[in-house]
Amino acid sequence: MKTYLLSATAVIFLSVIVSLVIPEGKLNKTIVFVMRMVCIFVLIQPLTGIFKISSSTSNVPMYDYEYICKVYSETQSEQLEKILLEKFGTGSVCSVNIDFVKGEFKTESVTVELDEKNSQLIDEIYEYLKELKYINITVYAKSY
Repeated sequence: MKTYLLSATAVIFLSVIVSLVIPEGKLNKTIVFVMRMVCIFVLIQPLTGIFKISSSTSNVPMYDYEYICKVYSETQSEQLEKILLEKFGTGSVCSVNIDFVKGEFKTESVTVELDEKNSQLIDEIYEYLKELKYINITVYAKSY
């Protein structure tokens, strides 16, 4: 409201100054008319908000959460593969599924396919992922 009052005062003051400075003649009448119109538009500006029609698409999210989840899932999967290779020394194919639920990105499930068949290693990786607070964990050996 303070901004509106300052801008209205400034436009009216400018209009008065311009009308005093402009010499008499045809151009004077045109400029005075334009300045009065500007003053009227500035003064009725708050009323235009009453008649504003809201868009029906205003509830549509601005972000493509499906795409973000896909990229986030791919990145997490790649990082998990690197971590498992570094920590356990085995190659794997990881799939981390992430969804956007109630305003948060949440891990829905983790699947790890190991290159070698070793039940002890499968159990160790499962426990490791459990410690990392992953849910819906599936660890298995690749079948040939």
